[in-house]
Amino acid sequence: MTDSFDFSDLVRPGAGAVAPRTPDDTNVLEALHMYRAAEAAMRRRTGTAMGLGENDLLALRFILDQRSAGHPVASKDITRYLGISSASTTVLIRRLETGGFIERRANSADRRSSELVPTEAAEGDTGPMLAVAQNHMAAATRTLTPEEARIVTRFLTTMRSTVDEIGQK
Repeated sequence: MTDSFDFSDLVRPGAGAVAPRTPDDTNVLEALHMYRAAEAAMRRRTGTAMGLGENDLLALRFILDQRSAGHPVASKDITRYLGISSASTTVLIRRLETGGFIERRANSADRRSSELVPTEAAEGDTGPMLAVAQNHMAAATRTLTPEEARIVTRFLTTMRSTVDEIGQK
């Protein structure tokens, strides 16, 4: 890569951090960092277009994904997923309700609790915007050979597991 991000600035001596071993390691971390920054910017743009903050959009995306996988979502799931307080979750859910993106319904398995359900408007508003993004990303993956796709998938799966463990107790 021509414009290199110097990851050594992120490694403090004595902090127990391990610096990248080779220029290739640094390039991989740099590419991942740049991708994450671009993805965050895309989420901000999407959220702005929908009138939602970044956490609101992340929560809505989580609710939509879980719903399509057949999993009910409770407010505690949003709290855990976003790593925010239950008070912040309550405010976030209220914003999504007021905006017409979700409804609270009695949980079908446990009538004492409620589940968060996306509205048709939420699916309609986010669907086309996310479909365009998905189509562009799918086009990018078609440039990979099957072996490259397996390598990238293995790497990203390992990175996801790694970051999911950070800060867990």
